[in-house]
Amino acid sequence: MVQPMPEINPDSNAERQSQALAGLQATAHKAALTRHANLFSSLTLLSRIFGLLRDKACSYFLGVGTTWSAFWMGFQFPNLFRRIFGEGALTAVFLPVYTRIRKEQGQPAADQLARSVIRLLLITLTTITIVGEAIVIPIAMNHAVLPTNRLAAAMIAIMLPFSIAVCLVALLAAIATSFDRFAAQAVAPIITNVAMTLGAAIPVWIWTRHFALADRIYWVAGAVVISGVLQALLLVFAVRRTGFRWRGAFALRSAGVREIVIKMAPMILGLSAVQLNTFLDSQIAWWFSPDGHGGRTTFSIAGLLVHVPMLAGALGKLSVAQRIYLLPVGVFGVATATVIFPRLSEAGANQDAARTGELLRLGLRRSLFISLPTTLGMILISQPLITAIYLGGHVNAADVAQAVWTSRWFCMGIWAFEMQMILVRVFYAWRDAITPMKVAVGMVLLNITLNLTLIWFMQEGGIAASTSISAMVQCVILLFILQRRMKLEKLGEVVRMACKSLFGAVIMLAGGWAFFLLMQHSALLNTLPRWLASVVELMILVPTAALVYGLLMRWMHAPELADVPILRRLAKR
Repeated sequence: MVQPMPEINPDSNAERQSQALAGLQATAHKAALTRHANLFSSLTLLSRIFGLLRDKACSYFLGVGTTWSAFWMGFQFPNLFRRIFGEGALTAVFLPVYTRIRKEQGQPAADQLARSVIRLLLITLTTITIVGEAIVIPIAMNHAVLPTNRLAAAMIAIMLPFSIAVCLVALLAAIATSFDRFAAQAVAPIITNVAMTLGAAIPVWIWTRHFALADRIYWVAGAVVISGVLQALLLVFAVRRTGFRWRGAFALRSAGVREIVIKMAPMILGLSAVQLNTFLDSQIAWWFSPDGHGGRTTFSIAGLLVHVPMLAGALGKLSVAQRIYLLPVGVFGVATATVIFPRLSEAGANQDAARTGELLRLGLRRSLFISLPTTLGMILISQPLITAIYLGGHVNAADVAQAVWTSRWFCMGIWAFEMQMILVRVFYAWRDAITPMKVAVGMVLLNITLNLTLIWFMQEGGIAASTSISAMVQCVILLFILQRRMKLEKLGEVVRMACKSLFGAVIMLAGGWAFFLLMQHSALLNTLPRWLASVVELMILVPTAALVYGLLMRWMHAPELADVPILRRLAKR
């Protein structure tokens, strides 16, 4: 008996083919995202290694006291511009517009937009720099001003032009990113790290060994400015290789330029809340310590005599702690956010909510899988890490202890700092700059309130805790708004993965802490110099903790394990 042929439903076949194609595209997008993010992370890690060498040289020859605090006051201004433009507002608003115009009007129109924005950026920043120099140079030369404040003003005056270079680098990096070229922008910070290392060490060896620290610091400030010029040249070459046309007409009054300018102000606040909080942290550390008052431990407010809650060099210790928590944030958080943003911009340009949700889940899963163990891991290794890098020369054990205390409170918020970078970019990809701005303003106010409350009994640790708490609250609010607006699906996958990751991270921390206490009582390690013993502790703790976490994730069948270069060998095939 012949069986009848099953009825073929063309619509059903087409639907299955469409689903299969969508699955293949999702797999390809994930593979590309992982590949680019891993490349960016690897190059950034190399940059951070050079950064640690820089910190070792600067702390050894210059210390982390009042002189380094004055340098950091000056460095904070171009650093704020770099974080706003390099990791924040300008690239966030420019990239979606650039991507849309290239798609709709072609590459020549996109190149014209980029040339116009570059020109406008240079005009704006040059004007700001001239105005800033006109303010701080008279302060630096006024002998009626306290010497420490004069030194801080001099550092600002020298390094303010660095802002022009690093912001140009950020914009050029955004253009390169749109062509999936990430190497140059990840390598560029190495130039500054090497320049500062040479500026701190070589002049001391050759010329200024007997000079005061306040005189030596000028070499480092000058090296920062030179490095900015070299970074800009590197990015100009990198962008040129994409086929970008430098020569051509400008259109400062075009619709694309107007859109970027209009959105810049709210984006500065929205995307740069953490950076603004960090900047405000440095101001509070300077003015609520003896450094901002000529070494005096009291100051007057509205006729009331107030004792400063922090010791001299508070900003120097705070800068050390910031370097520690920014190490993983720069390696992993910035890498993921930078690589995913062009794809979010494309999804936003197409008004593709499903694709946006898919990218958000992918970004959050990758971010939390790495950032949760990193958060607890950095709390674990902060003491040996800071000891190995900073102890010696002009840095003593008390300086290290205060920096460790502060860094642990910063490290508590690593997962939030990284997650915030992704969440805010979703809003910008969909051309919503107002919502992140409103949330960010609230977080800045919350941070200031917590700062001025916690510093009186936690010192620099209170500043760090305030920044971390503000970042956590910001993440919760942004995710709640996104969920309510976009009805995001499958977020339960992110939650389940985060629970697994957190469980593994807690076990890793408990085992690592017990192991660390045993090493602290090791007779062999106690015979070594303290900094060298810390290096040995790091060489044991870091791979052991990574192995424990990796094995736990393999046991719990976490697919993200295969995306992490160091741990992917543990993933089940």
